[in-house]
Amino acid sequence: MPEGQGIVVTGLGLVLPHGPGLAAADAVFAGRSAVALLPDVPGIPDAAGAAVRGFAPPPYAAREDRAVQFALAAAEEAWAAAGLAHAGIARERIAAAVSLSKGCVPAIADLAARGGWNGEAGWLRGSPDAAARAVAARLGLSGPTLVPVTACASGGHALIWGAALVARGRADAAVVGAAEASLHPLVIGSYRRMGVLADAGADPAASVRPFSATRRGFAIGEGAGILVLESEASAARRGAPVLARLAGWAAGAHGAGLAEMEPGGEAIERIMAAALARAGVAPEQVDYVNAHGTATVGNDVVEAGAIRRALGRAADRASVSSTKGAHGHLLGAAAAAELVITVLAMQRGLVPPTANLTDPDPAVDLDCTPLVPRRRPIGCAMKVAGGFGGQMLAVVLAAPGAR
Repeated sequence: MPEGQGIVVTGLGLVLPHGPGLAAADAVFAGRSAVALLPDVPGIPDAAGAAVRGFAPPPYAAREDRAVQFALAAAEEAWAAAGLAHAGIARERIAAAVSLSKGCVPAIADLAARGGWNGEAGWLRGSPDAAARAVAARLGLSGPTLVPVTACASGGHALIWGAALVARGRADAAVVGAAEASLHPLVIGSYRRMGVLADAGADPAASVRPFSATRRGFAIGEGAGILVLESEASAARRGAPVLARLAGWAAGAHGAGLAEMEPGGEAIERIMAAALARAGVAPEQVDYVNAHGTATVGNDVVEAGAIRRALGRAADRASVSSTKGAHGHLLGAAAAAELVITVLAMQRGLVPPTANLTDPDPAVDLDCTPLVPRRRPIGCAMKVAGGFGGQMLAVVLAAPGAR
């Protein structure tokens, strides 16, 4: 039996640098970049990133860290879309798996600067479980609350953990995803020293160029992605709209280094193949791959080669893209937000483009959907994600009627 059989997506919520709400994804599908120079970053005068625009914090969360505010906004959007408030599901049967890959960086830095570490409330305000606690409290959930922290793969692992609870009958539904708000000198400076950030140059919006021959790194973005997962039986009982079916997943790791994929890409290839096998999906059934695609010099080629080998001859018919050229690298929230975008792509029958891909790298032997979206039915999609330190995963999604 396919691993994810019986698990469906019934709600989506999103906060992107382009703005809050699912409507912000329209800019991603149009290939519009939100990367810009950041004003007033102490010690880093030419810092670029993708800050969320037009976001008004929920009034009840005005004192929360920005990442928690993003998580709450996205969770409430997904919760409302799923219609769970009056669904008759016991709240102890609904889990929350919402990650912050670094905790609340601005809150922690502020506490340290003010010497505010002695108070219990001060520490909890910035802890890695702050978003999960806040979402569970706001929605009145008393099921398991999980906080997987696996760097940039955190949001994907949150989905996997929540899905596992539903698959094992430990929960009827799960609110899963991640948030990130790390446009702080501590993070920007650290990543710059690692050599993974693109030079903003004269045109910051064009600086993040996944799969391009002139790629030179990513820009840090902020935002959140939340999905509501539910057992198929529960969704059917209450007539909930099914947005996608979670067909299968796989996760693993390699030990090649902090920011590098292993040179041969064998681990991520193996994980993709395992996810497809567990989903009962043949490579030729995959219409779209939402790649990790960080635009770093080495990793893009390694990932592309792994996708090519995992799909075999079927790679020639699959559309591939990375949306990080439009919204930046959302770090811990990247996989969750990109999973939301992938579900939207399936609903729209529209492959989001790889922004800024004006000069495809000849070493990337895939159709990476340069610059403009592509209209095509997407019956099956695969999301690939990775994290610093070697954490990797793949998630296979199927259209509601697909089997």
